[in-house]
Amino acid sequence: MPRTPWERIWDRLSAHPWLAMSAAVFMQTAFLLNERALWFSDEVRYANAYENMHRAGTWVVLSLNGMPYPDKPPVYFWFLALLDKVTPLDPPAVFYLGAALSGLLLLFATYALARSVRLSRDTALAAALVCSTCLFVAGILHYSRMDLLFAALIIFAEASLFKGYADPETRHARGWAWVMGGFALTGLAVLVKGPLGILFPLLGLLAYLAWRGRLRRFLAWRTLAGFGCFVLVASAWVGAAYVVEGGDFVRTVFMEQILQRATNTFHHKEGPLYYFAVLPATWLPWTLVLAAAPVALLRQRSFWYETWAQRQDNSDRVLGRTWLWVHAISGFVLLSCLSGKVVIYVLPLFAPMAILTAHSLLEWDARRRARLGTAFAAFFLLLGAAALLGNVLVPFPVHITGLPLTGGVLLATGAALFLMRRRNARTLLLCLLLGVSLWIQTAARVTVPSLDVVMSPRQTGELMGRYIDQGFKPVAYDVYSGIFTWYAGENILEIPKNLDRVQAVLDENPDVVLVMKKKHWQEWDARPSSLHIVHEQFIADQPYLLLIQKRTEKNADTEKPTP
Repeated sequence: MPRTPWERIWDRLSAHPWLAMSAAVFMQTAFLLNERALWFSDEVRYANAYENMHRAGTWVVLSLNGMPYPDKPPVYFWFLALLDKVTPLDPPAVFYLGAALSGLLLLFATYALARSVRLSRDTALAAALVCSTCLFVAGILHYSRMDLLFAALIIFAEASLFKGYADPETRHARGWAWVMGGFALTGLAVLVKGPLGILFPLLGLLAYLAWRGRLRRFLAWRTLAGFGCFVLVASAWVGAAYVVEGGDFVRTVFMEQILQRATNTFHHKEGPLYYFAVLPATWLPWTLVLAAAPVALLRQRSFWYETWAQRQDNSDRVLGRTWLWVHAISGFVLLSCLSGKVVIYVLPLFAPMAILTAHSLLEWDARRRARLGTAFAAFFLLLGAAALLGNVLVPFPVHITGLPLTGGVLLATGAALFLMRRRNARTLLLCLLLGVSLWIQTAARVTVPSLDVVMSPRQTGELMGRYIDQGFKPVAYDVYSGIFTWYAGENILEIPKNLDRVQAVLDENPDVVLVMKKKHWQEWDARPSSLHIVHEQFIADQPYLLLIQKRTEKNADTEKPTP
């Protein structure tokens, strides 16, 4: 039987998987590296930290708005600096390039994990493409933060630790090398974002060995050598930070940024059921696999007896799938137990989920594939219809542009998936990849930029910067630290909830430009008559006011600088 064009394309991609994954990311990010402004809140904060690293030379301990920034280690910012050096791009475009390349590393890591657990190249490539066609991943490729690189390093570490602890074909000497390499990667992950970099792989490893009844494997000299590698990598920055900033800074990192956020966070505090809602939403459209998966097996006692009986099975199929399931479940439990919860923390779970999804998809019969294709088609058709009516259905404070085009692409993708629903899994996957790539290209170019006015502090920050150029003292009251600094171009005096201190600053300085939330201005009973509003902007979830006090003659005729 002659092979279809889709099958021939897949054969070529499978023969060159690294190029195929690179092409997938290229299709989703090409020509989109500077289409919008930096958004509230992390993008503008990281931009200021990066700027300070260059301008003030804070290469060991980052600074935000002129103050030490203990929230993040510096490795991701070094990565951006390298891209800044070797490419012709300048910030902020280089920030988006960093996100795109981090996403590519996530696909590479997913492929490497699939191959490490001894799955075929076909399955490994399908897993990487499953990950790239997740709408959340496609969107995060265009958001400047370190989580994609963080997740990629965690997944590479999990692949190495499987070879070191779980693969019966790994020889003794190589097992040591894999273990030491895996722990070194966890140390690097910690230096990208924090201690979850080791907790994800370590908890998964311990849970896997416990399930297999082989915890004694962990109590070995190679584990001690591995921890030595981890400590060597992770403590390098801690030691340097101690030298640069002293013991108080290091204590702040461990007590406030690590322990407090894990046990009783002051920020992003959510209940234990948070990820039960978030994970299905972020895994779309692949959450719809449940529409075709044999979930009825979970109700059969024989299924659980068989699962228990296979604990000691060393076959490739059981070993790999067990490793993936255990890491996905243990990671989910870990995240649910943390006090601080953020949507993007689920990224390290995507690789094992994508591999398990791809493995099942390639094994399903035509009936299950058709059911999944129909579910995909219905989802994209509904999403397209919602996009067409977006400005009517969503009471957003700004008119969103390009929705007819974006919605049209989603509708076309849904129609194509419906027509392809009876084709093989590889054809369905390629069709989905093409549709998602066209959607993100369209949305990022014509729709997302229209959200800048409500998602980016650029408008207020740049206007604040023009006042600073005229000699006004910049002040911010009770705002998320650093959100206006990048666009203002100067450090801003940030005052927490203390209006008396604001009044003192106004008394001491004749010309002041002040930014504060509108609700605080309205609640300020003794607000001074010397302040008056020059600008209002709704940012993210609430309005902010820009106010000025002007008393010197040189600014007497200045009310609002010309943009």
